[in-house]
Amino acid sequence: MAKIEAEVVIKKMHGVNIKKRTGTVKPVSIDLSNSSGDRVVAVTAKRVIARHKKVIKALADR
Repeated sequence: MAKIEAEVVIKKMHGVNIKKRTGTVKPVSIDLSNSSGDRVVAVTAKRVIARHKKVIKALADR
């Protein structure tokens, strides 16, 4: 019950809807020691920022 109340509080404070996870993400071993590894890191960071853009904005505005 406390989890539902926490979700409502977060939604009211920040305007962010919390969604239930659809599944787990399994870790994968990636070699990041060369130039293609640098590209992988940059693309991944851009993807994470794009996916969580609304949350980042809501936290910045609070």
